Amino acid sequence: MKIKTIAIIGAGIIGVTTAYQLTKSGYKVILIDAEDGVALRTSFANGGQLSYSYIDAMASPSLLKKLPSILLGRDPTFRVRFSPDPKFLAWGSRFMFNAQAAKEEQNTGNNLRLSLYSRKIMQSLCSELALDFEHRKSGKLHIYSTAESLEKAKARVEQKGKWGCPQEILNTEQCLALEPKLAQLDKAIAGGVYSSIDEVGNVHKFANHLLKTMQAQQTLETHFNTKVAKIVKKDKLIDTIEVITKGKTSIIKADAYVLATASDSLNLSKDIGLKLPIYPIKGYSITVPATDSAPDVCVTDMDHKMVFARIGDRLRIAGLADIVAYDDSLDESRLKHLLTVAKKVFPKAGNYDEILHKWTGFRPATPSSVPIIGQVGADNLYLNLGHGMFGWTLAMGSAALLTSIINQETPPIDTTGMRPIDHGVV
Repeated sequence: MKIKTIAIIGAGIIGVTTAYQLTKSGYKVILIDAEDGVALRTSFANGGQLSYSYIDAMASPSLLKKLPSILLGRDPTFRVRFSPDPKFLAWGSRFMFNAQAAKEEQNTGNNLRLSLYSRKIMQSLCSELALDFEHRKSGKLHIYSTAESLEKAKARVEQKGKWGCPQEILNTEQCLALEPKLAQLDKAIAGGVYSSIDEVGNVHKFANHLLKTMQAQQTLETHFNTKVAKIVKKDKLIDTIEVITKGKTSIIKADAYVLATASDSLNLSKDIGLKLPIYPIKGYSITVPATDSAPDVCVTDMDHKMVFARIGDRLRIAGLADIVAYDDSLDESRLKHLLTVAKKVFPKAGNYDEILHKWTGFRPATPSSVPIIGQVGADNLYLNLGHGMFGWTLAMGSAALLTSIINQETPPIDTTGMRPIDHGVV
């Protein structure tokens, strides 16, 4: 079957970048989303960091050691609400399996391979298009408060170097020389891990610029404020999708379909018998005006697992990982925690009395932290989802990789760990 028209369900950063790569490859694309625009949910106000070097799998031996403390509510970074829901139990058991040292190393390596490819595609895009999305080659610094924690980080730095990802171990003086604004920290630091290739950018602006580019080229049809109610499968093909727009039901038909949704994909995939190992992990951010004391380098405080990123004239503070099923309420206590830590760690970096934006969103995560990219469930159905907290970083590479698969080309990178079958999706 020759594919000419492709419908993409989901207009977050993954859906938009997939649409761009597919239109660039000559397809007509139909982009569908329940919101009234692009990148308005999970992608809207994340940490903003293109963390090409820091895509380590969440399930790890170190996290496993903290699990008793997390379950007892003693770790402010993580929250887990136990549920008898079979989805939670199935995902959780697979997450624990992936916390083994060998699996964590393998999963991190798979993500890094996709991440470095994504950086290459982003560089190419930025050289082709004049995109204004507050993009900076900021570099990124993970700071550690103890010599013991810094020493533990060295093994991964050496490993990533062998995988083609350069990082540096810096002592206290070198960290301050790199980013003098660390002098305001409320605590002493033992040193840090620095990555020069990491960047920062406004994902919402980026997605809207790509949207306008496609609209100007008349290669895109959009259906916003449109909820996909059902995927209709006939024999080995997806025939149509039923959508609801302003209370009215209609049908959208294409030659092929891409699922690029967040956790909503679980319900849609049921229609065609697909069980996706994805569960929502809730994150938070606050945005305040940046001051002259805001760090130029993106900083991650490893004690609090929080990121500080200057995006344009604003300071974005983001972090936390709450596994609380599908509770999408904006928990003010979690936002208060972000603000309290920010005032303590970087007291002069932002105008904390003026909160410009509060955000919470679900990161659709697989147990391995590696996304699912490829064809499965029907001869004309493709998946590009499960990126967790790395969606912004992996978006361009994932989109280009899926496009090569749809084009029936040899994949540009080794897809091990990313294929549906690697996730038990058949």
